[in-house]
Amino acid sequence: MHAFGRSLRKAWGRGFESHRARQTSLAGPKRQWSTSLNGVLGKAFGPKGLSHRGLLADPQVRRWYENTKRGSRVTADVHLRRLGWLCRRCGLSPTDLRAMNPSDIYNLLVDLVTEMEAEGHAGGYIQSVVKAVKSWLSFNNLDLGKRKIKVTDPMDTPTLKDEKAPEPEQLRKAFEHADTRTKAVMALSAFAGVRPEVLGDYMGDDGLRVRDLPEIQIDNENRRVWFSQVPTKVIVRKELSKAGHQYFSLLCEEGCRYVSDELERRLRLGQKLTSDSPIIASISARRLGHITTKAVSADIRYAFRKAGFNWRPYILRVYFDTRMLLAEANTPGFLRDYRVFLMGHKGDIEHVYTLNKCSLPSSLEESIRSSFERTLRFLETMPRLDDEVNQLKELRELILLAAGYTDEEIAEMTLEDLTTEELKEKLQARLADSPYGRTCMVPSGSCVDEGQKIVDCGEAEKLVNSGRYVFVGSLPNGNVAIKRIS
Repeated sequence: MHAFGRSLRKAWGRGFESHRARQTSLAGPKRQWSTSLNGVLGKAFGPKGLSHRGLLADPQVRRWYENTKRGSRVTADVHLRRLGWLCRRCGLSPTDLRAMNPSDIYNLLVDLVTEMEAEGHAGGYIQSVVKAVKSWLSFNNLDLGKRKIKVTDPMDTPTLKDEKAPEPEQLRKAFEHADTRTKAVMALSAFAGVRPEVLGDYMGDDGLRVRDLPEIQIDNENRRVWFSQVPTKVIVRKELSKAGHQYFSLLCEEGCRYVSDELERRLRLGQKLTSDSPIIASISARRLGHITTKAVSADIRYAFRKAGFNWRPYILRVYFDTRMLLAEANTPGFLRDYRVFLMGHKGDIEHVYTLNKCSLPSSLEESIRSSFERTLRFLETMPRLDDEVNQLKELRELILLAAGYTDEEIAEMTLEDLTTEELKEKLQARLADSPYGRTCMVPSGSCVDEGQKIVDCGEAEKLVNSGRYVFVGSLPNGNVAIKRIS
């Protein structure tokens, strides 16, 4: 062991034991605290070392915690947990830590990183411990100097190493195993790309509200919910935005259907929806309010496990970004800047002057909406009726063009409303005017025009190869038109 580790063991009666030994010593009923560890540390953790929140009994720790919480409640709680974990491991109280010499603290952290890496802790976790301790030291005006504490691969997240965004078919299966509320939660994350904390914050005090979907229409009396425009706008207020700025995303028709189903379910239960009502409500018996981020993740995770997937909840936002990236490469007019904006990222300096505004010019909003609408075939999990109609129109247009109709003539037709018989009549009428148009109505071997005859493919090959005939064209019935060489 490093000399500093031995001296620390001698000073505090506790060194850096193995992980298993630490767990045994912390859980053992005969835990004996040294005199120097009485007071705050003993009150905080007790003989079994259970609660890091006991550290808040120290007024200075509470000041640090409250100061950090003003920036982020999540960060404050994480830092408190990490500081408590280090105190239990090293046998130190926060007061003991800030009373140490900066050089000793530096050596302590370097030794701690070495041991944690040897124990197999992820680089990201180790970095978070170091960051929490530095935050505590900085609050107490303690500086470790310019020497850096290196962590091997601090961005390492082993649990995400093999993570892959789901395909629409897989996500469809997950939707089938979700209840009505969870479907709405999943839709807003997967189809609008919002973070879980947008739907409900850490403490359940705020979240997405009805007024954040300005195009939603609610009839409380008849218990109906619909949207005046689809894709519909989803406004993420700056209070809910991780990046600290207001932006909007768009929700496709499939997502709107799931959200309206959830809101109509609540109307049937007797709830009255107002502009301040949460889109995703808590089902707690104590209060009707916003859901917490933890509950959002739990609902999504439960649906995933029922469907047989081991995904984490955040995979839905990964799905949105991945599908938009695919759409960006295959959809003319859908710009990378639009994808970055819909994801809620600030982007580069250009975004500061253009997209990162609370209100965008209506022309720009319409451009984003129309471009997004063209990407929905990559995003939605259900086949779109519009896509099927467009495919039918395209197929009929190709057939009519092949039959000799011009673009102007086709533009005057309502292709999606044509019956099969009407399409057949148009084809026969046009083909009857072509040199070999009537061939689909005459048997193989018949002559249609002087020097021209209709034969099957086998006979056509022999005659053309003989040098006496030339190929004219293929016919809809599979026969071939050939013509005798003069």
